[in-house]
Amino acid sequence: MIAFITICYSLLYILLFNKLKLIAKTNGNISAFIGIGVAMIGGVVFAWYSFSPVSQDARLYRYIIPIVPNVRGLIEDVQVEANVPMNKGDVLFSINPTPYEFKVAQAKASIEQFKAQRTLAVLQVERARRLLKTQAAAQVDLDRWIAERDAADAAIANAEAQLANAEWELAETVVRAPSDGYAISVAIRPGTFAGTVGVSSTLPFVSTDTSELIASFSQSSIRNIRIGDEAEFTFMHRPGQVYGGEVTHIIGVSPSAQITASGQIQSTSGMPPDRWVVRVKFDEQEVAQSLPQGTAGSATVYTQRGKPVHIISRVVMRINAWLAYLTSP
Repeated sequence: MIAFITICYSLLYILLFNKLKLIAKTNGNISAFIGIGVAMIGGVVFAWYSFSPVSQDARLYRYIIPIVPNVRGLIEDVQVEANVPMNKGDVLFSINPTPYEFKVAQAKASIEQFKAQRTLAVLQVERARRLLKTQAAAQVDLDRWIAERDAADAAIANAEAQLANAEWELAETVVRAPSDGYAISVAIRPGTFAGTVGVSSTLPFVSTDTSELIASFSQSSIRNIRIGDEAEFTFMHRPGQVYGGEVTHIIGVSPSAQITASGQIQSTSGMPPDRWVVRVKFDEQEVAQSLPQGTAGSATVYTQRGKPVHIISRVVMRINAWLAYLTSP
């Protein structure tokens, strides 16, 4: 765009000095014309970069959820397929439930056992009370059976809690999609051992619940951007199309400036300052959902200042959209 403005100004020079000859071709006039052009083009470029900056580093981000089962065991059935859309709750794979079915049965048996012990303790309490009235039994006998009854109540409550946990573990042997989305890099097969530790994730799951555009800008050009500003973006994946959105977050942080506790002295890299990013919400969520994760493109933000120069960025975005036909691999 800078080259285009320069070419237009050069054509104006040819028109005024050579064709129409409205201005005499003297050293002073030529110098003045060049000086005015440099100042004018520089001012336009400064206003353009300040009030409607364009970023060539824009990408569609989605949350990647590592699927880690809540229970351990051998995978016996895999229903998930790579890159096939799934709904929240659809079955990804199943773990052998036999050990967990045993835990459920064991907990149920324990409950029945403790209920029988409680029944006996209740009968003994009633018997001890009747005998105590006739002084055929001692108070210590009644106290002992009351304690046995209370212990049985506590044992039943504990066994019921274990049963609830065992039933939950049994249900967790069927691993389901945590959200709408799709799985990638599905390498698990029946017989694979699934663990419950984060480092032993079975597969990555791309969530399509949210689709966010993140674009990076220089720290100088981002200073006029505010939440709620209008944005436009194009994608190499969708040549010829310009989409709209709205700035929702301005993330003014960079990883190179963080300080962590260590035994090393912090040093500066001497490199140029890192770029900051803005998050943009799509106007059309259907479009956002249809784009693949990681789709790259360009973006611009139209700030509340310098609106006359916004037209430059609007032209640039539409040029980028059509150039995507040539630059897309």
